[in-house]
Amino acid sequence: MAPQNKANPASAATREKILDAAEQLLIEKGCSGTSLRAIASSAGVNLAATNYHFGCKEGLFAAVIHRRVTPINKQRLVSLDELEATKRVLSTQEIVEAFLQPMASTDLPEHLPAVIARISSEPQQGIRAILQSEFMEVASRYQTALILALPLVSEEDVVWRFHFLVGGMLHLVGLFKPLGVRESELSKKERFQKLVTFAVAGLAAH
Repeated sequence: MAPQNKANPASAATREKILDAAEQLLIEKGCSGTSLRAIASSAGVNLAATNYHFGCKEGLFAAVIHRRVTPINKQRLVSLDELEATKRVLSTQEIVEAFLQPMASTDLPEHLPAVIARISSEPQQGIRAILQSEFMEVASRYQTALILALPLVSEEDVVWRFHFLVGGMLHLVGLFKPLGVRESELSKKERFQKLVTFAVAGLAAH
């Protein structure tokens, strides 16, 4: 990625404009359907500015994703650190709740659910590599915690079931109510709590 002059307010503002434009186009058209030229045009900057700040399209989309998921990843790791600091055997429910809690928050950035929904369905290998880089530490930490909490379940099954938990979370982010249900009075927190109940039972099954 090209060097960035973060100390320059004008340069920092340009960088944020490019990120905002890239995020919106990512949501609308996906990575493969978006060019650096289109992003530059939407941001109202010249193409050279996108190259200066991000180097290439993959670098730009990596920055878009990093900007949105870093606070969530940090919160998840802090929550797990706090649980593990108690030096006791953690329950599956505690671990699942710590993992899902950031997504159940009412303080999520407005575009985050749409960004997550889009990148989770992107087939491009480049996006997959970005997701691997961004989420591997969190996934590994939580899988390890679940393996310790579920001694009667094989490690392979725990990893697969955690994968299904992530899938349920992504589905809930993009579709907040069951098909065929017109309205729901449940809050976001209550909806995620239903996923917690479902996931805990599925993780512990043997």
